[in-house]
Amino acid sequence: MDLPLAVIAQALAAGPERRAELLRAERDRLAERISRDQVRLGMLERLAEGGLPGYEVTLGKEPEQRLVVLRAVCTPAEIGTTVAECVSRLLPVLGGTDIAWVPPLWGLYPLDLEEPMEIAVGARTPQGEGVPGLECEVLAGGLVAETTHIGPYAQLPLAYNALFSAIHERGLRPAGAPVREAYLVGPAEAPEEELTTRLIIPVQEDTA
Repeated sequence: MDLPLAVIAQALAAGPERRAELLRAERDRLAERISRDQVRLGMLERLAEGGLPGYEVTLGKEPEQRLVVLRAVCTPAEIGTTVAECVSRLLPVLGGTDIAWVPPLWGLYPLDLEEPMEIAVGARTPQGEGVPGLECEVLAGGLVAETTHIGPYAQLPLAYNALFSAIHERGLRPAGAPVREAYLVGPAEAPEEELTTRLIIPVQEDTA
């Protein structure tokens, strides 16, 4: 079963409850590794079938935006499930107010994916009104680099690779968090291969 020798020794020396606890921990680590490998397989299949996707990276001015958000803390491996949980909690709150929210939903992420990290999922209201039960997040306006990804969320790293490469090649650097994702076409609207996500990174000239 490819268990570490130390875990085998601990399991053999442990009582039934502790042994089960050790084995479940190894099961969870294996499941996480399988999940990561499935993501890698999906990206390798896409590269093998169509080559490196061509992402058009553009520069533009993004206006200041005020969002109402739900925050959560997770590890990089938990981003997908955590975002889904946030969306499932956010939509009922938005639907339970007289203030109509403006699509799309937004995801906000740190520049560096560390453990643990704080993320947020939110939406814009027409006049920037607050919504009871949600926090407010003001996204500063200014120069941004952006691109659009069409396909599964698990393949977003391909788009980020193109986006960060273009930022570097143009003599720019990220101007700080958060990195922004706008979910233009979401899972409730289309199959995985047609999901459409706008990726936005605030940038400034690299003076180093």
